[in-house]
Amino acid sequence: MKKTALLLIAALLFTLTVAFAEDDAVTLSFVRIGNDEAERAYWQWAIETFEAAHPNIRIEYDEKAIGDAMDTALNTQFASGGGVDIIGHGILSVAQRVEAGQYMAIDDYFESWEGRDDLMEAVLANGTYNDHVYGLGYSVTPYVFAYRIDLLEEADIAVPTTWEELADAARELTQYNDNGEVEFAGFCYPQTGGNLVELDVFVYGNGGSYIVDGQPTFEDNEQIAGALEFLSELLPEVNLTYSSNEVNPFVSGNAAMTLINNAALTTMLKNPEYEGKVGIALPPNNGTPASFCGCNMLFIGTTCQHPDEAFEFISFVLSPESTLKRAEMVKIPVTLTSLVDEYAAMDEWNAARSLCVSYGTGMPRVTWSTSFQTVRNALSQSVLFGGTDIGPALKEAQSDIEFRMAN
Repeated sequence: MKKTALLLIAALLFTLTVAFAEDDAVTLSFVRIGNDEAERAYWQWAIETFEAAHPNIRIEYDEKAIGDAMDTALNTQFASGGGVDIIGHGILSVAQRVEAGQYMAIDDYFESWEGRDDLMEAVLANGTYNDHVYGLGYSVTPYVFAYRIDLLEEADIAVPTTWEELADAARELTQYNDNGEVEFAGFCYPQTGGNLVELDVFVYGNGGSYIVDGQPTFEDNEQIAGALEFLSELLPEVNLTYSSNEVNPFVSGNAAMTLINNAALTTMLKNPEYEGKVGIALPPNNGTPASFCGCNMLFIGTTCQHPDEAFEFISFVLSPESTLKRAEMVKIPVTLTSLVDEYAAMDEWNAARSLCVSYGTGMPRVTWSTSFQTVRNALSQSVLFGGTDIGPALKEAQSDIEFRMAN
């Protein structure tokens, strides 16, 4: 009888302890950009694993489609005074939301984080603004140089690593119809699209930048001019016109080489017709290894009442265990230097993907980044496909960006 009573008391105490722990648990709201199934499955794993190891912390997960849905949700939350504790968002959000007082500077957390020296330098740069760290990258989308192995081998052409080699190979591999028009592109480059980052790859590969001392610098920029000159001479001879919002001709089997978002190449790599025929490399350059790389990062909202717990979750997501799991589940490159070799062993082209991340530069972290995108797109279209002279086009771009910044 006494033993039974003691067991009942013990059970009651355990129940009360669990109930107290649940009542005392910290709940953190978390919203991330994107609603793809693979990444959703990863976040489910990450949250379940984290909560099992941290019974006093609960993660309240939400996701929003890429585009206006994410920003509308955040604007509404912060306007109501509630905000969001943890935010997974892209590079274009950094300057705007820091200036709006919505992203918390996490310098102290970063300095004490054991993984700070492991995060790739190029990835860390994406979340840095005005010499403060605000976001830490967890998902990267590098642009890669994709090429047809079989076609290069048949023509006895080595994989191009320089602009000169790219131009020679593209001209050699281009096929024309009876009217002299390109019907198979040696190298394809988009005429239109929402964000023509392909030009950025050539500008950066020419040792250039669009921004000097925090200000846009288009006019008299020799590196931008050099990239435009190279492309304007090459593309009319080797290119098939398309929009970056459409399927890249390379993916549909109508081009020998291209620059392409790593994720957009997935369907082709899975296609049995092209098995063993598609290779990936760092884009050819003119003296400076470079690529473009998008990045989503984790931020802590300024209204967060439990930043210690929020960073605890972020540090778990960026841990080697979680980073490698994310690479396996979502099929994206790792962001930690220590995992590059292990990631490379997972696929023959992963080493090249990692190079594109480590040499990748994302969109400018400035409050006028959307204006930059518009002006850069117009510059690419007017010079490469509209016949505008480079000097006047750069001058017009400078005037345009300055006008947009002032208004």
